Amino acid sequence: MMNFKIQGFFTTLIIGTVAALSISDAISQKVNAQAAPSCNNATIKGSYGTKFTGTFAATSTSIAVVGLVQLNGNGNLQGTDAGSGNGTIFTNRTLSGTYNVKQDCTVQIIFTSSRDETIFLSGIIVDGGKEIFVLQTNPGSVITGTLKKVK
Repeated sequence: MMNFKIQGFFTTLIIGTVAALSISDAISQKVNAQAAPSCNNATIKGSYGTKFTGTFAATSTSIAVVGLVQLNGNGNLQGTDAGSGNGTIFTNRTLSGTYNVKQDCTVQIIFTSSRDETIFLSGIIVDGGKEIFVLQTNPGSVITGTLKKVK
């Protein structure tokens, strides 16, 4: 009779321990999955295809732009693009500029174009630097874009 009580106690103890360890492991994985990101300028080093669409509110000008930029990992960039502003096409616009990545994986980008335009972007780095989602922050613009790593 005593053996059944001891055996039942140990069975309950083992089941309880396994359950506690499983819960602890699940909590640990959840915490690790939600750990704060850690980025820097080198996180987005390389070639990125770009795509921007939107409008300039003041003039109701719709735009669509695609291009290629090179980010050097130290905060400088260069590239070219082509686009359409209300149907007026431009090609071979050259770009140069700077970018600054914060530890939380947000990024500020400033492009200067060969058409004497300065474009300010704020964004977030996603998927370990494979993509960057951006919003143009020039007053009067409602333009969003994506920079996608070229393999």
